[in-house]
Amino acid sequence: MNLQYALFAGCVAPIREFGFEISARKVLEALDVKLTSVPDFSCCMPACLVSSADYAAGLALTARNICVADEVGLDILTLCASCFGNLSRAKHLLAENPDLRREVNRILALAGRTYSDRPKVEHVVTVLYKEIGLRSLEKAVSRPLKQVRAAPFYGCHLILPYDYGKFDDPELPVKLDQLIEVTGAKSVDHAEKASCCIGCGSFFGGVSEDAAVRLADNILSSAKKNGADCVITTCPFCLMQLELGQIKIKQAGGKEFDLPVLHYVDLLGLSLGLKADDLGMDLRRVDSSHLLEKIGD
Repeated sequence: MNLQYALFAGCVAPIREFGFEISARKVLEALDVKLTSVPDFSCCMPACLVSSADYAAGLALTARNICVADEVGLDILTLCASCFGNLSRAKHLLAENPDLRREVNRILALAGRTYSDRPKVEHVVTVLYKEIGLRSLEKAVSRPLKQVRAAPFYGCHLILPYDYGKFDDPELPVKLDQLIEVTGAKSVDHAEKASCCIGCGSFFGGVSEDAAVRLADNILSSAKKNGADCVITTCPFCLMQLELGQIKIKQAGGKEFDLPVLHYVDLLGLSLGLKADDLGMDLRRVDSSHLLEKIGD
């Protein structure tokens, strides 16, 4: 298998969740997936903000990144579920609406570019599931995490809206559960696994911090109630929100969850025999030492 992608690192992973980027790079390297850095990529999130004033201009900002990937002849691999959602949304809308595509191309022409839908948009989790596959991942596991009970948290943008990414059933998602089970860990079903943490809105100051903390409380309580040792996310926004949420709850004199929040690649990396520090887990806000003791790391 010869997989190579243009890495769309986004903003949150390289700046606020650098441990996650380290982990993703280490795990993909161990699985012989080659990542190419593309300096000309730009943030996809301003497209959402610009769209409120000029819909086509906002979409053109996102589509420009797809043009850049086409120029280097590679498909895109995102680290962030929001980036995956934004880029997949652009591809879907431009495929469905010829008039909108013409207007976006008019804007892109000002920068000397024309939209191409050739590059595929993938997320690190969709590549692991679809391109590498459960069977190959299971064969690569050298340290099954049989002692670990892991609560999946799907978040929003990897599975919603389905027409954009077409990855999993947004009402009854199962693929992250399956990926967890591949590592040898037990996937713990819980009521909040497909809810929202409003991490994106909170990151930009667009929603109430109190509401964000209450949602984090709901998610963490649901995982803890069902006996989870950790929460497994697919997005750096979710990871950040669930870590900061439990810290703020503790500081306010509330519950002490002490529940490590991992991205799926962390869990997979541990099962591949990689060390926690090599996966950037020492850079996280919530101590995971008790989890690592269970697996002998």
